[in-house]
Amino acid sequence: MRSRMVQVGVIVSDTLGRAWREGQTDQAIGAAGIYVFEDLRGSVDAEGRPLVVTMPCVADELASVTDLVKGKTSRKPVAIVRGRGDLVGSLDLPGARSIVRALENDMFHTESAEAYAEGFDAGLKASQSDADA
Repeated sequence: MRSRMVQVGVIVSDTLGRAWREGQTDQAIGAAGIYVFEDLRGSVDAEGRPLVVTMPCVADELASVTDLVKGKTSRKPVAIVRGRGDLVGSLDLPGARSIVRALENDMFHTESAEAYAEGFDAGLKASQSDADA
Protein backbone atom coordinates (compact mmCIF):
# COMPACT_ATOMS: atom_id res chain seq x y z
CA MET A 1 0.00 0.00 0.00
CA ARG A 2 1.39 3.35 -1.02
CA SER A 3 1.09 6.17 1.52
CA ARG A 4 0.06 9.61 0.40
CA MET A 5 1.67 12.74 1.82
CA VAL A 6 -0.81 15.36 2.91
CA GLN A 7 0.13 18.87 3.96
CA VAL A 8 -1.81 20.39 6.83
CA GLY A 9 -1.60 23.73 8.55
CA VAL A 10 -1.93 23.97 12.31
CA ILE A 11 -3.19 26.90 14.36
CA VAL A 12 -3.00 27.01 18.15
CA SER A 13 -5.48 29.50 19.59
CA ASP A 14 -6.45 31.07 22.87
CA THR A 15 -9.21 33.37 24.00
CA LEU A 16 -8.34 37.06 24.11
CA GLY A 17 -10.18 40.29 24.82
CA ARG A 18 -10.07 43.18 22.36
CA ALA A 19 -9.53 46.88 22.76
CA TRP A 20 -12.73 48.92 22.34
CA ARG A 21 -14.95 45.82 22.16
CA GLU A 22 -16.79 43.79 24.76
CA GLY A 23 -16.53 40.01 24.78
CA GLN A 24 -13.73 37.72 23.77
CA THR A 25 -12.73 35.77 20.69
CA ASP A 26 -10.15 33.12 19.91
CA GLN A 27 -7.02 34.31 18.18
CA ALA A 28 -3.98 32.50 16.82
CA ILE A 29 -1.11 32.30 19.29
CA GLY A 30 0.79 29.71 17.25
CA ALA A 31 0.80 28.65 13.61
CA ALA A 32 2.77 26.23 11.44
CA GLY A 33 2.45 25.33 7.77
CA ILE A 34 -0.14 27.99 7.09
CA TYR A 35 -0.17 31.51 5.68
CA VAL A 36 -1.30 33.66 8.63
CA PHE A 37 -2.25 36.55 6.32
CA GLU A 38 -4.12 36.59 3.03
CA ASP A 39 -2.47 39.54 1.33
CA LEU A 40 -5.01 41.05 -1.06
CA ARG A 41 -3.15 44.33 -1.56
CA GLY A 42 -2.76 45.12 -5.23
CA SER A 43 -5.85 43.17 -6.28
CA VAL A 44 -9.37 44.52 -6.81
CA ASP A 45 -12.69 43.89 -5.05
CA ALA A 46 -15.84 42.53 -6.73
CA GLU A 47 -16.65 46.03 -8.03
CA GLY A 48 -13.19 46.55 -9.51
CA ARG A 49 -11.96 48.93 -6.81
CA PRO A 50 -8.27 48.55 -5.89
CA LEU A 51 -7.47 46.96 -2.54
CA VAL A 52 -4.67 49.01 -1.02
CA VAL A 53 -4.46 47.89 2.63
CA THR A 54 -6.58 44.72 2.71
CA MET A 55 -4.62 41.96 4.42
CA PRO A 56 -6.93 39.82 6.57
CA CYS A 57 -5.32 37.85 9.37
CA VAL A 58 -6.80 34.53 8.30
CA ALA A 59 -5.10 32.71 11.18
CA ASP A 60 -7.15 34.76 13.66
CA GLU A 61 -10.30 34.38 11.56
CA LEU A 62 -9.89 30.60 11.42
CA ALA A 63 -9.14 30.45 15.14
CA SER A 64 -12.29 32.40 15.88
CA VAL A 65 -14.59 30.38 13.62
CA THR A 66 -13.28 27.04 14.89
CA ASP A 67 -14.06 28.14 18.42
CA LEU A 68 -17.72 28.32 17.38
CA VAL A 69 -17.52 24.63 16.44
CA LYS A 70 -15.43 23.50 19.41
CA GLY A 71 -17.25 25.57 21.99
CA LYS A 72 -15.83 26.71 25.30
CA THR A 73 -17.30 23.99 27.48
CA SER A 74 -17.60 20.96 25.19
CA ARG A 75 -14.11 19.54 25.82
CA LYS A 76 -13.43 19.50 22.06
CA PRO A 77 -9.88 20.84 21.72
CA VAL A 78 -9.58 20.39 17.93
CA ALA A 79 -11.51 21.42 14.83
CA ILE A 80 -10.70 20.53 11.23
CA VAL A 81 -11.23 23.16 8.54
CA ARG A 82 -11.53 22.15 4.92
CA GLY A 83 -11.81 24.24 1.80
CA ARG A 84 -8.87 26.62 2.31
CA GLY A 85 -6.02 24.49 1.04
CA ASP A 86 -4.69 27.65 -0.62
CA LEU A 87 -3.59 28.81 2.85
CA VAL A 88 -1.52 25.68 3.57
CA GLY A 89 2.19 25.90 2.86
CA SER A 90 5.58 24.84 4.10
CA LEU A 91 6.70 24.71 7.71
CA ASP A 92 9.12 27.59 7.18
CA LEU A 93 6.30 30.12 6.66
CA PRO A 94 6.20 32.95 9.21
CA GLY A 95 4.17 31.84 12.22
CA ALA A 96 1.80 33.62 14.58
CA ARG A 97 4.63 35.78 15.93
CA SER A 98 4.47 37.72 12.64
CA ILE A 99 0.91 38.82 13.52
CA VAL A 100 2.07 41.01 16.42
CA ARG A 101 2.56 44.62 15.34
CA ALA A 102 6.03 46.13 15.53
CA LEU A 103 6.35 48.64 18.37
CA GLU A 104 6.46 51.61 15.97
CA ASN A 105 3.05 50.56 14.57
CA ASP A 106 1.50 49.64 17.93
CA MET A 107 -1.34 52.08 18.67
CA PHE A 108 -1.34 51.15 22.37
CA HIS A 109 2.35 51.23 23.27
CA THR A 110 1.95 54.41 25.28
CA GLU A 111 -0.43 55.48 27.99
CA SER A 112 -2.53 58.60 27.56
CA ALA A 113 -0.13 60.91 29.45
CA GLU A 114 2.80 59.71 27.35
CA ALA A 115 0.80 60.05 24.13
CA TYR A 116 -0.21 63.61 25.08
CA ALA A 117 3.42 64.52 25.85
CA GLU A 118 4.59 63.06 22.50
CA GLY A 119 1.92 65.01 20.62
CA PHE A 120 2.67 68.22 22.50
CA ASP A 121 6.42 67.89 21.82
CA ALA A 122 5.82 67.15 18.13
CA GLY A 123 3.52 70.17 17.83
CA LEU A 124 6.01 72.41 19.62
CA LYS A 125 8.85 71.29 17.35
CA ALA A 126 6.69 71.83 14.26
CA SER A 127 5.72 75.35 15.36
CA GLN A 128 9.36 76.20 16.10
CA SER A 129 10.50 74.99 12.68
CA ASP A 130 7.70 77.05 11.07
CA ALA A 131 8.87 80.13 12.99
CA ASP A 132 12.47 79.55 11.90
CA ALA A 133 11.46 79.30 8.23
